[in-house]
Parts: sequence; C-alpha cells; structure tokens
Amino acid sequence: MKITFDEFGWRSLEERAAEEGTSLDEFLSLALSYYESELSSGRAAIEVPRFRQTPGGEARTVTVEIDGEVMRRVEDEGERRGVAVERVCEYAALFFLADLDAGRVAEQVIQRARSGAGPPRFRPGPSA
Repeated sequence: MKITFDEFGWRSLEERAAEEGTSLDEFLSLALSYYESELSSGRAAIEVPRFRQTPGGEARTVTVEIDGEVMRRVEDEGERRGVAVERVCEYAALFFLADLDAGRVAEQVIQRARSGAGPPRFRPGPSA
C-alpha cells in the first residue's frame, strides 16, 4: 500500500515505532487494528477528514499485515466516508499516534481488563 506523509509525519511515525520497539510497517499495522477497534466507539475523532492532501508529501510503500476482517472494515469505512483506503490508513496512523500520546491506548487496555471483555484486538507496545 502506498501512503503519503510530509517529513514531519514520517519522522513522527518512525520515532514512535522505534519507541514501541516495532518496525514502521508493524506500527502502521497496529494503527489500523487500533483504528478498526475504535470504529464502533462513537467517538467523533474516528471520522476521516476529507481534506485534500498537502502537495509535497513523500509517498512510501508499506506492508500492512492485519486480519482480513479488520481490513474489510477499514475498506468499508473508506467507502462510507468517500475516501480511498490509503487515506483511511494515513488517518489511522495519526489517530493512533494521538491516542498513544494522550495515554488513551493504555487506558483502554485497563478498562477492557477490568470489565472482563478480554484483550483488545490490537497489540500495544511496551510503553503503551
């Protein structure tokens, strides 16, 4: 899959992936799984904005490995929002970064454990 970020975006993703002890591809796979797990949450933040991309970004090919059902839901979300699946993936990466920085990912894991709902479908890294 080919996704595009500016220099700041790529650097932010690479640095956080390194902090989490994963490759960039693994981090992006986690981001998609996390985003998909939040689709039914009702959060306004899950809505992919329909902004035009800023010219001058760098497109890179990444390998995303996620469950087929998760990918189908991500693709369905793109269709529902009228955006390409690549755009959903870009947004999912930023969404995941924001939630990691806010501590929301760790909070969600704790809440699910307390409720007995079982582990989340995504696998947060050691610092989450």
